[in-house]
Amino acid sequence: MSDEIKIEEATSPDIKEEYKLKVVVVGDSGVGKTNLIKRFTSDNFSYDSKATVGVEFISKSYIINKKVFKIEIWDTAGQERYKAITSAYYKGAKGCLIVYDTTSQATFNNIDKWMSEIKEKALTNIKVLIIGNKIDLKDKRIVSIEDAMQKAQELQAPIMETSALDATNVKEAFYDLMREMYKEIKKNLDLIEESENNDGVQLDTNQEEKKKGCC
Repeated sequence: MSDEIKIEEATSPDIKEEYKLKVVVVGDSGVGKTNLIKRFTSDNFSYDSKATVGVEFISKSYIINKKVFKIEIWDTAGQERYKAITSAYYKGAKGCLIVYDTTSQATFNNIDKWMSEIKEKALTNIKVLIIGNKIDLKDKRIVSIEDAMQKAQELQAPIMETSALDATNVKEAFYDLMREMYKEIKKNLDLIEESENNDGVQLDTNQEEKKKGCC
């Protein structure tokens, strides 16, 4: 991850977003997706967090290399019965966190399922980061760091371990993903800056790439 890409939270209530980036957070039910988002966006944690029904989202503004971005973070339900609903929400997403529970082998095994769904439903250039959550539960840990690293290598995706409870690596994970999304769209940003009529122009960061193949 490049140190040249600077990120800071936009704290002024009067600041106007120039661009929008969509992030989806996926993974099995109970892995801590909602609490990861809460910890990142509002530094909160709920012990009695209920399972997400369908899809919810929260937005927050950040300044990335002096440009203001509205980051939309979509919290998706992990239950199988909501799969038909949530798959539509991959549309336009530039980044994705796949979350598993380090105390649950089943949620780790299902990373492959989530990755396959992303490849099927999402943009071809979507940036993916695998998250092993709940590392604060050290005595209950089942998935080893070695196994996690091997899985990340197989899927050719970066991986990071977090704790939504004590905030370990939560900010770092989201910031790393934001940097990778920014690098992907920077060429489009440069084109806008070179345009003579760029005042008030908003980059359509949700424009889908045409995938190869027919139909």
